[in-house]
Amino acid sequence: MEKKKLATQIEELQAQAASQSKLLTEREDSLKKIQRDIDLLNSDQTVNEQHRQQLTNLRQEIEQRKDKEKTFELEKLRLDKDKLIQEIETKAKLRHGEMERTLDQVQDLNSKLEANLVVLQNKQDSQTKEVEEERETTAMFKAEAERDIKLQKQNAAMELEELKEQAGRREAAFQERILALQTEIQNRPSGSGVNTGDTATDPAAPSPSPDQLAPSQLAVQLRDQAREIESLRTARARSLQIAVTQFQKGDTVFFYYDETKSNYLVANVSPNEYQYFLHPDNLGALGLSLDPPGRKPWAIGVIKDKEFCQARKVNNRFKVPEGRKFYRVYAQPRDSNNAPSNAPSNSARNPD
Repeated sequence: MEKKKLATQIEELQAQAASQSKLLTEREDSLKKIQRDIDLLNSDQTVNEQHRQQLTNLRQEIEQRKDKEKTFELEKLRLDKDKLIQEIETKAKLRHGEMERTLDQVQDLNSKLEANLVVLQNKQDSQTKEVEEERETTAMFKAEAERDIKLQKQNAAMELEELKEQAGRREAAFQERILALQTEIQNRPSGSGVNTGDTATDPAAPSPSPDQLAPSQLAVQLRDQAREIESLRTARARSLQIAVTQFQKGDTVFFYYDETKSNYLVANVSPNEYQYFLHPDNLGALGLSLDPPGRKPWAIGVIKDKEFCQARKVNNRFKVPEGRKFYRVYAQPRDSNNAPSNAPSNSARNPD
C-alpha cells in the first residue's frame, strides 16, 4: 500500500516537471520569436548600434533569467521530492510502529484469552468433578435409603407374621376355651351355676375370669380382639408405605437434606406441587441437625401437622424467592405414634 502511494506521488511530481518543461518550451518559443524580431531589426540597416547593444543586453538578460528559472524549478522539484520522500518514510515508520503495537496488543490479548480459557477449563473440570461426586453421594444415599427401607419392610413383615401367629394362637386358645365351656355347660345339671338374671349384681365384685364367662360374652370378646388385631394390621401396613406426593397428616414420608436450601425437604415426585420443609424446631424429634457434625443425609418420619406459608423477605432461612408459597411440616418417628405432639395448629404462616 505504501509503495503504491509512493509511486502515485512520484507520478504527480513527474507531471509537475512535464508542466514546467512545457512552460519553459513556451518561453523558448517566445524568445525565438523575439530573436526573429531582433534578426529582423538587425537586418534593417536603419537600426543603429545602440539598438543592437540593447538587443544584445536583452538577449543576455533573457538567457540569464532562463537559466535562473530552470535552476529554480529544478531546485524546487528536488526539494519537493526530498520532502515527499521524507514524509513517506515518516509515515512508513509510524505505520510500522502502529503495526508492531497492534501485534503486541493482539499477542497480549491472546495470552489473556488463553489464561482465561485455562481458568474456565479448570473451573469446568472442578464443577464436573463436584457434580460427579454429588451424583455418587446421591446414589450412595439412595442405595442406603433403599436398603434401610427394605430392611424396615422385612422387619415389619416379620413383626406382622409374628402378630399373625400370636393372633392365631390366641384365637385357637379362645376356640379351645369356648369348646371346653360348651362341653362343661352341656355336662352340668340344669339350674346349677347359671346366672338367670334374678339375682342382683354386686358392682364391687371382681370381673369374672374367661372360664366364668358365658359363651356369648366370650364371642363378643373374641370379636373385639379380632377387630383390634385387624386395626393394628391396617396401621402397621400404612406405616410401611412412604408417600411421595399429595402429603397429608399421618403420611410416612422421606426427608432429605438439600444443600441449596440448607434445610430438610420432603421427597416429592411431583414438580408442580409446593415444597415441603421440615420445621427447624422439629429437627430434634427425628434426631436431625443442620450443623455439619450432626447432620444426617436423610430420615423417615410421619407428618403430624403442616403449615401453609409464604416468604415475605428476600433473604429467608428457607432460601426461597420472595413471595414463594410452601409448607412447613412437623413430624415424628414412625415408631412413636403415641408420642405427644409439639406442633401448633394448622394455619397459614408468614416465615422470615
